[in-house]
Amino acid sequence: MKKLVLSGLLAVCFVMGWAQTDVSLKINHKLGTEDFALDAVGTNNLGQEFKASRLEYYLTRVTIVHDGGTETAVPDEVVALVRPEDEISTTIDLGSFDVTSIEGVKFHIGVYEPINNEDPTLHPSGHPLALQSPSMHWGWTSGYRFIAYEGYAGDGFSQNFQLHGLGNENYFEVESDVEVETVDGALVMSLNGDYAAGLNDIEVASGVVAHGTFGDAKKVLENWRDVVFGLYTVGIDETGEDFDWSVYPNPSQGDITVTIASVTAIDRVEVLNPLGERVMELSAIENQFTMTLPNSGVYFVSLLNTAGETVVTERVVIK
Repeated sequence: MKKLVLSGLLAVCFVMGWAQTDVSLKINHKLGTEDFALDAVGTNNLGQEFKASRLEYYLTRVTIVHDGGTETAVPDEVVALVRPEDEISTTIDLGSFDVTSIEGVKFHIGVYEPINNEDPTLHPSGHPLALQSPSMHWGWTSGYRFIAYEGYAGDGFSQNFQLHGLGNENYFEVESDVEVETVDGALVMSLNGDYAAGLNDIEVASGVVAHGTFGDAKKVLENWRDVVFGLYTVGIDETGEDFDWSVYPNPSQGDITVTIASVTAIDRVEVLNPLGERVMELSAIENQFTMTLPNSGVYFVSLLNTAGETVVTERVVIK
């Protein structure tokens, strides 16, 4: 695993003190529950298979949520150009802060004003905001590409799709729970990025090309904000990959039917949202039953055994 070379080295100077703890943010790059890789086959919520050929995005203006809801902003100098195509996970060093217990994180996808509309040649070579190849800068008026997502889909993966989301009005904030571990005295916040979900509700099979601030270019940024990041696969121990069950229809308008061939070892059903929060739990499981999820969005339906272990999980989309 590599660590990004960031422009945030000056952040340490802002937070000097005796009770300071180094903090970093680790993003695990995923396609569903599998590791992300270029040319790996992913599937969006429309059932359309795709292979990515390029994926880059900017991550800026991080806020650490800690110690009972206190929010501490990371200095704006910490800027990361995340390239999931380069590594299984990306660790971003945020600096040193007066924190004890971390509860969550907030960050933005894209580049903030007025930096977004300034000359990229003002930044030295190697800086995340310097000119990149392939380019991540659209122009002085529009600024940087916040996300560049390209690949192939459709029959025989013959259709090229390109999604370049940008625009100051689309500078969205992400909020997520995190798993925290101590590594060599530093606190590491971990969450997953599911880049298959990044293409939700986008007709990639048609070879969509969208560069700009609206339409599917905006939709990919909204997906990054709403459904890409979370804890929904962190720490899940799925012991029944061949377990005979089904969840349908998927996508659904709200009602889903769960069918289980054998319920002998199943204790309960649990439904989580993308932040890993439990929104529903059912016990006294039968071989077939219906659940109603009232709000649109992405959910994760899991079967748990009598030991409280997750046996299988299915992602469900409610429209």
